[in-house]
Amino acid sequence: MKITWFADMTFRIQIAGRIIVTHVEGAPQGIDRTELVAGAQSVISAQSSDLAQFDPNAWRPRRRPRLIDEEAGDEGLDLYRFGARGLVAYSVDEGLLVLEDAGVGGQWNRFADNSVIVLAGSGAQCAAQGTALLDIARPRLIALAVDDGEVDGAFDTLVPRLGQASLIVLEPRLAVEV
Repeated sequence: MKITWFADMTFRIQIAGRIIVTHVEGAPQGIDRTELVAGAQSVISAQSSDLAQFDPNAWRPRRRPRLIDEEAGDEGLDLYRFGARGLVAYSVDEGLLVLEDAGVGGQWNRFADNSVIVLAGSGAQCAAQGTALLDIARPRLIALAVDDGEVDGAFDTLVPRLGQASLIVLEPRLAVEV
């Protein structure tokens, strides 16, 4: 899984052999939108309604299919909308990825155990959402997509609560492989 953050909720994600781009309309000046979506199999915007809403209470991870049962061309990637602007991507091979707009706030529960969570927003919003998440679940990784000046406060709040989870900060336009 590779995650590249550009600004706000604009991400380019490579997961399960697919490229997903979110919220192209929020890309910063200087980013060529054509290049951003080049090769993407899914482009998700705030207005797109073709994704089902993620239900954290009903969702269960799929079981790995037997090789004989796999259909040709099935990369095994499930995509859901998470709140108003977030995204959930699930692959049997790579696990659960949640992109969350920390300003909106999602509903966390144990579905987030052993997942990769990306929180985007201000440092205070990410700290609040990260705290709510860590009170309920134990993610594998929390990645913060915040401006440089707001990182320290979020880190000071989240580090004592992490347990076995990892915490990183995403740099704009720099890909992180998980």
